[in-house]
Amino acid sequence: MPRPAPHETYFTFCWNCLGEFDALNAVWCSHDPKNPTKLCPFCLHCFCEASEKYKQEFWRRAPRRLHDDLQTLSRSKERLGDILIRMGKLTTPQLLDALIEQKNTGRRLGEILTGRGLVQTDEIRAALQTQGVRELVDMQGAAYASTAVWERSDPNESIQYILSLAARKGASDVHIEPREDAISVKYRIDGSFFRVDPIPKAFQPVLTRKIFEVFGLDPAREQAPQMRRTFRQLGDAEYELVAQALPTAHGTSAAIKLVNRTTFLKDFTTLGLELEDRVRLMEQLRNPFGLVLVTAPPFNGANTTTYSIMSFLARSQRELVSLEAPVYWPLEGARQVEVPVDGDPEARMEEALRSVAAIRPEVLMLSSVPGPAVAQPLAQLASSVLVVAALPAQTAARGVRAFLDLAVTPQALSAALAAVTCQRLVRRICEGCRQPSDAPAPQTLAHHGISAEETAALRFFRGKGCPACNKIGYRGRRAIFEVLGATDEVRSAVAADLGPDEIETLAVGSGMRTLRDRCLELVTEGVTTFDEFTRLRL
Repeated sequence: MPRPAPHETYFTFCWNCLGEFDALNAVWCSHDPKNPTKLCPFCLHCFCEASEKYKQEFWRRAPRRLHDDLQTLSRSKERLGDILIRMGKLTTPQLLDALIEQKNTGRRLGEILTGRGLVQTDEIRAALQTQGVRELVDMQGAAYASTAVWERSDPNESIQYILSLAARKGASDVHIEPREDAISVKYRIDGSFFRVDPIPKAFQPVLTRKIFEVFGLDPAREQAPQMRRTFRQLGDAEYELVAQALPTAHGTSAAIKLVNRTTFLKDFTTLGLELEDRVRLMEQLRNPFGLVLVTAPPFNGANTTTYSIMSFLARSQRELVSLEAPVYWPLEGARQVEVPVDGDPEARMEEALRSVAAIRPEVLMLSSVPGPAVAQPLAQLASSVLVVAALPAQTAARGVRAFLDLAVTPQALSAALAAVTCQRLVRRICEGCRQPSDAPAPQTLAHHGISAEETAALRFFRGKGCPACNKIGYRGRRAIFEVLGATDEVRSAVAADLGPDEIETLAVGSGMRTLRDRCLELVTEGVTTFDEFTRLRL
């Protein structure tokens, strides 16, 4: 079967982070060998969990070549190829060619790849051992390494170690995932996943019981999804822990979100809002009515920003009701209503909104806008109360478009709109190993729309990699923002149903600084890298 020509592409938007990527050459996931989907290169999510409408549209527009590749890959039950691609050792076309040879010869995939000189034997061994996830370096030494803890077979010590290591490393999430032969433990740190040595399979029953005990989960409902919260002292700080348990083919998996009680609530300055953005946003939040949209791709800090806004409003002594699914943080001065996460999210949020609308609070906040049944009454309510709602979008102007796509008329949104924020979490270069870097090639800079004048002002840095940053050159993240104010020009553009590009141009003309400008400033200041700028596709 001939392979795709280098210029052949199929660009689509990720259902999860909304990043645009080339699906034809993206990595296939391994969740379902008989029906794999594509992996977004930005958030590393496939679209197995996307809506049926998204999947139907994806395949309806997909080129024939992609359908052919799906048939080839669906017949392969090996995960090795996907792992090597995630590690950057292999490309999708190379994998497909190897799979075709495997079909024709019956040889093992690893043998074919090494025979073609595409990978080395030790790289295959490393891929199978790591499952494509970086190893987490525990700087406390071998006596405190994960394997040493597991060998003591104490479930209390194991759980404490898992959570304490997460706190020490600044992890936002921990995933405990049973597999056929072991229990995988992964940490999300600054948007990337890291692993420790797996827990022996023999410890799974007692470890599962301990997880249920620590988080107050119901053992009688082990075959159903559950979510509970608790708090725990980890090191010098108290953490709010939100645990979600899910049944899988190999046992109960647990996803644990860690929220540092000391640092979670931030004022607007600590959050990362520049002075002009703070002023623009606070002006709108002090108004008695209007719609403020808090937008970002998933996993880019919109939740933290929403709570910071809620804290600001609660301090103003206004009657505030918040509809959240779920409540991540109890906040004094706010009436927080937890919307059930089971069932139809749109129907659940609509029901809660209908109940609260009768109360007519001074401020209404929503953690999400799951559909038209919620968006339409929000636009109406914003004419008499201040409404703050979170919505996934790549830019502030695209946030306007996203709200209109929920069957809200341009005229209704134009009348209601007060401001739209959008943000990204940018990885910081590790200060312990930061060093100057060569400038990218001129054609690379030009490809990303950077003019010769901008290039002359840029400086470039990178992290060499050290134990403090887990050898990746980045340590920590910071938020960058753009705040689109609803000026008369912007309102007129929304009412005329103009596109996001036109709306953004008008907003920039009124003083908005874009995410792109903010990120390039951080590149020059040595806070982040040009690679990070290109990864965010700004």
